This record gives sequence, C-alpha cells and structure tokens, in this order.
Amino acid sequence: MGAIRTLLLALAGAGVLAAPAAASEDDWPVLKGARLEGLRPWGAFAVYRADRSVTGVSLYLREGQTIARRVQTRDGADAVVTWATARSCPALTAAAAGLEKLPAPRIEVPGVGTKPLPPAAAANADSYLLWAEDARFAAAPYPVQLEVRGEGGSPMAAWVDASLRRLASCWGPSQP
Repeated sequence: MGAIRTLLLALAGAGVLAAPAAASEDDWPVLKGARLEGLRPWGAFAVYRADRSVTGVSLYLREGQTIARRVQTRDGADAVVTWATARSCPALTAAAAGLEKLPAPRIEVPGVGTKPLPPAAAANADSYLLWAEDARFAAAPYPVQLEVRGEGGSPMAAWVDASLRRLASCWGPSQP
C-alpha cells in the first residue's frame, strides 16, 4: 500500500470521544490525538486561514469503515464538531484515496546535493497541515509517521481544499 494511501486511510478512520477541539495551530497535537471510543486517528489534516478560521479533520478506521471528525472555529470562538462516515458519504473514501496521488515532498539539504528550486511565492498566508500515523517509504515496507506543513498554493493545500469542498454536504452532528 502506498505511503500516501496509508496516510489517507489513517486520516479517514474516525471518531473521537470527549476530545478537545482544535482552535489554533497550537492545538494541532489535540486534533492528531483526539480519540473515538479509545481509537486513535490514523491521520489528520487542517487549514489555519489568514482570516483566523480553522478547519481540522481527524480520520479513523473502525471495523473497516472510515470515520472523520471535523472541527471548525473562527477567532478562537467555541468549536463546532461534526462527523462523517464512508458509509453515509462515499466521497470520504474518494477524498482519502486522493492522498496517495499527492507528490511526496523532496528534502533539500542546503549547500549539498540537488540544486534547490527557487522558492515559490505563497499564494496566501493560509497554513496547511497533514499527518499520517502509518505511512511507508515508496518502495520499502518500513513504517514511518509523516507530518507535513505547507502554504496555500502547494499540492497539499490543493488536496485539503478540494477534500473539504468534496465533503461539504457530508457532515452531521451525531457521533457514529
């Protein structure tokens, strides 16, 4: 299974019980650690917008079903938590599968190796985060945890924004 696909599956598994909601980038560890009936998320993604709105999604896999927990807030106001399942929203599985198509970032060591590409101008001041508990190196079976932070305009940002749009009609207040 590809590293990105594994990351997506981890993010898709869902369900957090009595976990605090993310309100700022400082709360990113909370989003990654929120449990659903004792089940840890396999992945998570979030966008912290320049307008001070935050949307974070934790992904779980329970009994073969992907579950997602979405947390939204603005300007530090009380967070709203909503849920989606792959059973009621097939777009969740498709969105998660899109993780496998994300190009892997390349590590650029300053002054060594490959000449780095010139830095791109940021499309905006939004900050995007992506985490997966069980990723893999491209051609090796060795598990790794993967966490990426990026800016608007990056391939990861495009995936997050497209996934949030794709899942917009899937969310409901009831925890599965």
